[in-house]
Amino acid sequence: MPRNSTSLPARRRARVLEIIGRNGSVTVPELAVRFAVSLDTIRRDLDQLARSGALVRAHGGAMRAKDSEPLRSFADREHAHPVEKAAIARACAALIRDGETVLVNGGTTTMMVVDALRDHTHTVLLTNNIGALDLPGIERFASVHVLGGEFIASTRVNIGAIVLPNAERMNIDTAVIGVRALSADKGIFTHGLAEAVMIAEMMALAQRTIVVADSTKLDTSAFAIIAPLSRIDILVTDHPPAPALRAALTAAAVEVVVALPDPAAPGGESGV
Repeated sequence: MPRNSTSLPARRRARVLEIIGRNGSVTVPELAVRFAVSLDTIRRDLDQLARSGALVRAHGGAMRAKDSEPLRSFADREHAHPVEKAAIARACAALIRDGETVLVNGGTTTMMVVDALRDHTHTVLLTNNIGALDLPGIERFASVHVLGGEFIASTRVNIGAIVLPNAERMNIDTAVIGVRALSADKGIFTHGLAEAVMIAEMMALAQRTIVVADSTKLDTSAFAIIAPLSRIDILVTDHPPAPALRAALTAAAVEVVVALPDPAAPGGESGV
């Protein structure tokens, strides 16, 4: 792997976590070769990640923390909670006016949002969600702009610094953000540090932020913190948040939209 693709420590550590998430463990020498850095650099990376609780140090390497989960593939996540995600996507699309410029991050729920927006023929779409580009009707948007970066095959997104020519002249109305987790005290999370930085940049560019998260992601946490709840304008989910989280959302002035499932969809009558 070229040195310049992993020169930033935060990005390198995020990739280390992805590797451990997939494989369960890793050695210092193999990481040093993979990232073209010294053994001491990798040891420092692993020590810092261990202090944060993201992994457990072992002799000569590290292993996945017992309470962490391996990074699930895009295909696996695509088939998880489809009824709930479809309801969230429809509710989110209803909040977006045709003609807006919309910035959408990666994920299966956000991909469904893009699909639900395909009748917005005057809407401009910016995204790092490569999976969304395969959707039927993607050409109906007024224009589609793909954010660059390193392609992460497991999640089908590009991750990197957001570089937009003439960004100061762009009027980005809404950022639609999918997250890994959401908690009352820390805000919204994703899996890796590099992705967290990119998502925070997306939110900063937009006039408002809509977070889409099914109820399994509420009152949970993940490794990388994106932003506090106060940076969210609207949360679209499929079930009312528990009282403590609801109180925190209210205190942060976050509007909560609970999406109703489509009764015609398989399992749609359950609403959960």
